[in-house]
Amino acid sequence: MTLLFLITGANNIGDLKMKKFIIVLIAVMFIVTGFVSAGIQKDNNQRIIIEKLLIQEPIINKGDKFVELYIIESNQNLLNSGKPILPKIVKTYTFPFGTKITDVKVTFSNKVSKTLTKPLKPSAEIRIISTIYEDNKNIDENFDYSDIDIYPETQYNFRKGSGLHNGEHVVFLTVNIYPVQYLPNQNMISYSKNMDINIEFVEPIENINFPDFYDYLIISPLIFKDELQPLVDYKNNDEIETILVTLDEIPDTGVDEQESIKYFIKDAIENMGVTYLLLVGAGVEGDEIFPVRNAWVPSGNYEEYFPSDLYYADIYDSDGNFSDWDLDDDGKFAEFKMGMSSNDMDAVDMYPDVYLGKLPCNSEEEVSIIVEKIINYEEHNKMLNNIVQIGGDTFPGDSQEVNEGEFANEKVLEKLPGYTSIKLWASESNGALGLTKQNIANGFNNNADFMDFSGHGSFASWATHAPADDEAWLPPKSIISPYTGWLYIDYDFFLVSNEYKHPVVVFNACSCNKYSESDKCISWKTLNSKAGGIASFGASGIGYGSYGEHEVERVWGWMEVHIFESLFNDKILGEVWVNCLNGYINNFIEDEWDDSDYKTILEMSMFGDPTVSIEDGKDPKSLNLEDDQNISFIQKLIENLSIITRILRIV
Repeated sequence: MTLLFLITGANNIGDLKMKKFIIVLIAVMFIVTGFVSAGIQKDNNQRIIIEKLLIQEPIINKGDKFVELYIIESNQNLLNSGKPILPKIVKTYTFPFGTKITDVKVTFSNKVSKTLTKPLKPSAEIRIISTIYEDNKNIDENFDYSDIDIYPETQYNFRKGSGLHNGEHVVFLTVNIYPVQYLPNQNMISYSKNMDINIEFVEPIENINFPDFYDYLIISPLIFKDELQPLVDYKNNDEIETILVTLDEIPDTGVDEQESIKYFIKDAIENMGVTYLLLVGAGVEGDEIFPVRNAWVPSGNYEEYFPSDLYYADIYDSDGNFSDWDLDDDGKFAEFKMGMSSNDMDAVDMYPDVYLGKLPCNSEEEVSIIVEKIINYEEHNKMLNNIVQIGGDTFPGDSQEVNEGEFANEKVLEKLPGYTSIKLWASESNGALGLTKQNIANGFNNNADFMDFSGHGSFASWATHAPADDEAWLPPKSIISPYTGWLYIDYDFFLVSNEYKHPVVVFNACSCNKYSESDKCISWKTLNSKAGGIASFGASGIGYGSYGEHEVERVWGWMEVHIFESLFNDKILGEVWVNCLNGYINNFIEDEWDDSDYKTILEMSMFGDPTVSIEDGKDPKSLNLEDDQNISFIQKLIENLSIITRILRIV
């Protein structure tokens, strides 16, 4: 139960009596409910929030090797690889844009100690999910707590930032509270039953309101202007006030072209009221059509940097200043490396300030195709409540014997009530719906709303393992392709022939959205023809997952599940992207964040129009399209005759 009180300064005796009465009432309510929130105004614009929490005794669940702790009031766990899993309480507050958070304190009551019979269960190790690189980390519950005296050392931390919440610019404050601490050398926990949260902040004297001239900004090189005009006209006719600006129209105001574009976006927010942003143009390294900002968060020796679209959406820091991402001014942006004495992350707010989408188009033809698909989707889409789910054993060898990709698929389906799943699973590869290239193509062709890929990837491929076999990759080599894995090249994708119903595609895998590596990265390949999807979510760099049921706790397994949850609830593609990033930051920000957490945020990419709604179109077409689909498939075979000839030559 939450009670909110606003206490103003007393102007007379009657007011003073009332103020004392309310304070007494707050104390009484705390005793009765154990939970109170109060806002106290100190002067015209300086305020204090006081929140009191009461927790019950931790519940101890004993296992064969470890014990696990639960607190009824907890809404998340502290998860740092190889460290003990502990319950935590996450409180996220939103304030008007321009609010200054001046102080955050959490005080705790006297501690109660309790001895455990076994060590606390450790958090799972994070592993890369790549079809190219091999991760040699341990795969199971390994721990060494010998160097830990008490964990966590501090019982709370907080993070503030500026971002979007329900379409409004706000200041976020997330407070992580750790009621329980663990002393591994004594195998003992200590916990506090009562906590007081005190937040001091200064609200802006006047609310900061941006004008409302435009909703949607599209930025593109000049060569795509004519091909994008039909989309601009369509959006304006659909009451989404849209403006197209070409790169040559953006003034030179930053340290480089990327920063100049970002300053222009800031100006468009403040002087036009823009909340949606589309960036158009490929960014292959060395031949960029649209300037790319790389984030310098390495993954071992596999990858030093990767493209981060979030740079263009993260405009403000927590104080409303420009978020430049380069704290040390060395020209490497969002630079972070475990063990570095300094990094750029204090200059990376991470919360998006616009709803962003990216179309990494390479040619005028690709722009025309995707524009036509977007308009057709908005007009004629019909949601049929079905999803194709593709998964296998992402990390063979875990003691739980869980097929992580299939497990993640199941967790996705739990977020889609009323949906029917067509499962293309490695564990069922001998059946009619096995994990084959043709069945994946059929998934696109058979009117799916969503395609859910959970496994391993690269800029060129998606694949997974057969159960308990890290040497066997699926889908298997087929007669029409000399390669293993679902590759973007025409040898495989020409099987996809849906030209009417286009799904949203999600890749839980490495690098499927890494458009800087190839002008036909697999995620873009699913969109850049008349067939395939309408939008795709994925990682623009090395992605991370974990073994067993831990797969969906953090990093890309968590992101996969929550993308679909947001698609079901929020509908608008750009809002899905923002809400998932906000959710990850607010749920997982810790003092001990590692490179996998930062990368998950910075590489989260959405190819598609951020204003597109996945609800039914205005005039849904009939979906009795078997004859039309067959005709389209035959036409495509004819069009790809030269490709087939090359295939036969290789085979």
